[in-house]
Amino acid sequence: MTFNNIHLQGKKAFGIFESNSKKNSVKNEIVSFAADYWADAIENAEDNQISYQMGNGVITLSDKEIDRFKKSFINYVSKIFPNEGSIMLWTSDGTHFEDVGTDAYLPEIMKNCNLPLICLPSDLCMWISSNKIVVENDFTQEVIYDTKNKKLK
Repeated sequence: MTFNNIHLQGKKAFGIFESNSKKNSVKNEIVSFAADYWADAIENAEDNQISYQMGNGVITLSDKEIDRFKKSFINYVSKIFPNEGSIMLWTSDGTHFEDVGTDAYLPEIMKNCNLPLICLPSDLCMWISSNKIVVENDFTQEVIYDTKNKKLK
């Protein structure tokens, strides 16, 4: 709850406003964690990078480019953050990238930070909901972040 003075046509009033700061704090926490996870996956992809699997070699990103990716990710995902349900971000592997590609969100994120899609790690799937983050690895889903248990991986 927030208390503020209000000035209306020369009159003073005192208002009490409902604040979404806790809700926004949780959203920011989740989105930042997801951005860090993707950034780490990009930095450590090596032979699991889409570009490498396509036969193009590894694309190495600078710290500045990784920071640009994280800012773009946070800005974009914050706008589409789900109040209910979840959003899913995923990439295919390099051998099927030409046919399958990625989800619809990642091209926009990568376009906003001016980085190629093929620098992303292959076969990464993440669900972001209002209270947790789940990733899939080898057909096994794992909760990597949970606001209730403060589970971090």
